[in-house]
Amino acid sequence: MTRILLAPDKFKGSLSAAGVARALAEGLVAGDASLETVCLPVADGGDGTVDAAVAAGWDRIAVTCSGPTGEPVETSYARRGDTAVVELASAVGL
Repeated sequence: MTRILLAPDKFKGSLSAAGVARALAEGLVAGDASLETVCLPVADGGDGTVDAAVAAGWDRIAVTCSGPTGEPVETSYARRGDTAVVELASAVGL
């Protein structure tokens, strides 16, 4: 059996990294049912980073923070144990 690791970043404006990985896996398996796919969404540290961490098994924590002009911004961060991943773009309302 052939195993394929799918580790895409997001397709900005259309699919999350997890969505890209799922679509690729579905297409590959539709073409060859003997394939085994492993999805590992990734991010470059910008938008989509928290989503990639959550797809890797981290917990998503919803929070309200102050945006760049002091207005409240609804966002989230990812946490596993005593480590957190914060995506600045979402925290400042981008």
